[in-house]
Amino acid sequence: MSRDLIEALKSHVLWLHNRGGHRLDQPWADFAGVSFSRANLHRARLPGARFDHTEIDNADFSDADLFAANFDNAKLHAANFRGTDLRGASFKNAVLAEADFTGARLTGGVLFDGRPGPDRMQAQTGRHRGVDLRNADVSGAQGVATSFKGALLAGAKLRGIDLSNADLRGVDFTGADLTGANLSGADLTAAVLSAADLTDILTKDANLGSTIGFLPDAADRLDPDLRRMIARHCTWAQTFGAKGEQANFTAKDLRGFTLASLDLSAAVFKDANLSGVSLKGGSFPLCDFSGAMMTGCDLAKANLRGCAFKRAQLDDADLSGADIGAAEILNIERKPTGRTWPANFLGASLKNARVEGTRFDGANMIGADLGGVDLKAASTLETRF
Repeated sequence: MSRDLIEALKSHVLWLHNRGGHRLDQPWADFAGVSFSRANLHRARLPGARFDHTEIDNADFSDADLFAANFDNAKLHAANFRGTDLRGASFKNAVLAEADFTGARLTGGVLFDGRPGPDRMQAQTGRHRGVDLRNADVSGAQGVATSFKGALLAGAKLRGIDLSNADLRGVDFTGADLTGANLSGADLTAAVLSAADLTDILTKDANLGSTIGFLPDAADRLDPDLRRMIARHCTWAQTFGAKGEQANFTAKDLRGFTLASLDLSAAVFKDANLSGVSLKGGSFPLCDFSGAMMTGCDLAKANLRGCAFKRAQLDDADLSGADIGAAEILNIERKPTGRTWPANFLGASLKNARVEGTRFDGANMIGADLGGVDLKAASTLETRF
């Protein structure tokens, strides 16, 4: 960053505090690659400016003119974009966790486009390469025809946002608040909407193909605190514990939730009530379900490797096709150590549970009640009874 630009920033701060100085008005200004904290660019005029590869914590861009600005690969934690003109701006692969876009204008251009590729989006591995907007506030923003493709919006506030005709393919909206959002004509192919609040959303002519967790009529049953807990845990799992928080659902009543296809690895569900809840196809390795009430649960094709089900009630549960084998233990670099952690059903009840194609290899099932269970339809290599 040039010396002249540094002096212009100082002069802008003086102008904001009515202490002389001059308003920052420099189209095409070049901030590329700079690193600093708490930049005050409130009301600055910087159309076409370059902020690519910058690292600026707690920056204030509110009410600024950033038309067609470039924020590609920028790290802007807790940035304030309230009321900012961001039409045509680019945020490819940017990190904007906890940013505030309330009232920002986002229409046009290529915004938030991580381009993760169709295979990655369809697989929904949870490892997103697109923009990171976890827990951001984008309420009331105008995003008509905007591209959010591949973005991570877990737990974000998007109340009243206009995303009509937007490209939302592969977006992770887990636990997001989309109350009153306009998604008319938007492409939501392979988007994740599990545990999101979809009250009063508009979806006319939207493409909902392969969408995960789209349950608009279930919003009234979602406890906001539990929804936020799910969102923060998904962030925790996706960032390998660097951000977010491990979920602890101990003794919580989760009936009415849909946890299907979510990644809730290593969450704690001790003594929780999950009766009738769908966890179908989800990723729950190393979760603790000890003492949980899981009667009639749908666990089909779920990843349950290394889970603890000690004294859990799984009567009439559907475990068909689930993988309940041993989980690999990884080192700090997330590489296999060669050791494994088996699933544990000590004293659990699985009466009349469906187990066609279920893998119980290496599990501890000592003292488990298996009345009415056809274990011949399952894999039980080295299982202890």
